[in-house]
Amino acid sequence: MVQSQIDQLRFLLTSMGLNEYQSSALANLLYLGETKATDLSRVSGVPNARIYGVLEELAQKGLVIIRPGRPLLYAPMSPNEISQALAADARDEIQKRMAAIESVKGQFEGAADALYMRGNQAKVRTPLFRVVGVGDVSIEETRKLYREAKIELLILTRAIEYYSQVAEDLDAAVKRGVKVRILLRSRSTLKPSDAAKRDASLKLIMGLGNNVEARVTDDVIIRGCIADASAGGRAMFLVEEVGVPYHLREAAITSHPNVVRGLADMFNLRWEHESKLPD
Repeated sequence: MVQSQIDQLRFLLTSMGLNEYQSSALANLLYLGETKATDLSRVSGVPNARIYGVLEELAQKGLVIIRPGRPLLYAPMSPNEISQALAADARDEIQKRMAAIESVKGQFEGAADALYMRGNQAKVRTPLFRVVGVGDVSIEETRKLYREAKIELLILTRAIEYYSQVAEDLDAAVKRGVKVRILLRSRSTLKPSDAAKRDASLKLIMGLGNNVEARVTDDVIIRGCIADASAGGRAMFLVEEVGVPYHLREAAITSHPNVVRGLADMFNLRWEHESKLPD
């Protein structure tokens, strides 16, 4: 029974980023409590020649305490402290990888463009769209559209309840001179709590400057964002699905110029003929 629990801990620790020796040593140390390295090597299966190095690695990660003496004794941190330390370590690693990518992506694109489809021997067909989940992924894609925009952003939304998550990027777009037009649902079509959220977000957005306009309509069947439709931009959209949880919904991202222009035309028709100033 105990061995199966230790094996489960080994598997979970490996899933959280530790290697095989680290996971085995820490899982067994959690069971044994404070112990000597030689005893831990015997029960964990980590070779005696490696156990000291493995324990030092775990100590540097903040997962193990080394108590001085002869011999040295090793004790695990609490499960909560271990999980928090591993989560912090993962966040740091992701940030380092993102920084590394950002530092060379311009060089990569410049070098790759010189080789990509060299001699124009074949014509690349622009995909119609790609599908992403609604939630964190779609929010990040929305922020990318805001960051990429150079001319205009057309936003279709129910009550822009996600504004706090994209506010910094929208503000930056407006400061760059990007014109923003937002089409929202009328207050009368929303629950009082949603209407209050809409009004609060709209007040903040309208305070960004004269480059922002907003109108309302009784229904927003397609929601999303269209960036620079007149200059071969991109768009993300999803359809309203009442009663379907957000984690089950999907959004489509497209850079196909005809699709982007078509979405922009739809937005402009709604804006000109089926909308009014905010109520």
